[in-house]
Amino acid sequence: MNKKQLLELLNTLKISKNEFWVLSSGALVLRDIYDKANDLDIAVTDEGLRELKNNYNLKSKYNGWYIVEELVECVCKGSIENLEYKPQLLECGYQVQNIKEYYNHLLSSSKEKNKLRIPIVEDYLNKNK
Repeated sequence: MNKKQLLELLNTLKISKNEFWVLSSGALVLRDIYDKANDLDIAVTDEGLRELKNNYNLKSKYNGWYIVEELVECVCKGSIENLEYKPQLLECGYQVQNIKEYYNHLLSSSKEKNKLRIPIVEDYLNKNK
């Protein structure tokens, strides 16, 4: 999904905008530093998870994540106030994962696709000091 398609998908979600934030490649796409995301991963608050459970037939995965619908998965992070790294609100109106938190995740990941994103995020961090 490119940015336009991602925004269209986000606009269809039945959850309050302040109860979730976009993670991973989706956050990079919304920041205009990555071309496309294969799916949409979101983190939700406790209230956001309740909203999703009321509006979707969530399927629990083995790793604590939930399948919301075909291209959307979520993980519950509790309360935004308790996070070490707070999400960032973008001009498009959606919150995204803190870029430093994502960078730390990339550095600790053994997945090849994540290793390839490290220089992209480093370049972004260097330009936005």
